[in-house]
Amino acid sequence: MTGDEVTRAYAAIVNEARAQVAAGRDPNAQALAARIRAATKRAGATASSEEQRALQQLERVLTVHRARARVTREPAPPPMRVVPAPNRRVLRTRPTISGNMDVRRKKGGGTALAWERVARVAAWEVRFSERSDPRGDYSVSETRELPAEATSVDVPLGEHPVRVHLLGRGRDGRLLSRAIISGLTAETWSEKWQRRATAS
Repeated sequence: MTGDEVTRAYAAIVNEARAQVAAGRDPNAQALAARIRAATKRAGATASSEEQRALQQLERVLTVHRARARVTREPAPPPMRVVPAPNRRVLRTRPTISGNMDVRRKKGGGTALAWERVARVAAWEVRFSERSDPRGDYSVSETRELPAEATSVDVPLGEHPVRVHLLGRGRDGRLLSRAIISGLTAETWSEKWQRRATAS
């Protein structure tokens, strides 16, 4: 097993844990960690910094899962005041996109973004941020790491505007490709995106 193959194996295991969490299942932490260590052994290497990084990513996924599980067991908060429909229109934000790469809605329905593979990109980082207050800033709600061959990602949409940072980095960590899509909601997903000149 080559270095690239073992890196992809690590990413596949961590992504499997994320998928299990997203599906509402409890990942088997010990089994997943054992598979990461087994991938290192198959590559004929001892514990490496990449293995430790993969184990740390797995632990972050499990930590978020445990935190969410605790929240669901807590008493439900009192119902929030219903905002009248006219005020909800004030929250509408026109979707915008900026950056140095082409990102589009994935064909076939759903709420997934798609892009072309970039040869020099070794890994993708996807950051989801949400803005609950029209006068406030976006705050990061989730970060995902995708392998180099990834060309799409599902976007969790709701009532509040979502911003997506798509960052493609080379093996040295240098940022090579990026796109920022802002103002996405379930209501505005199908609207035409306004192109901005630069990513900020």
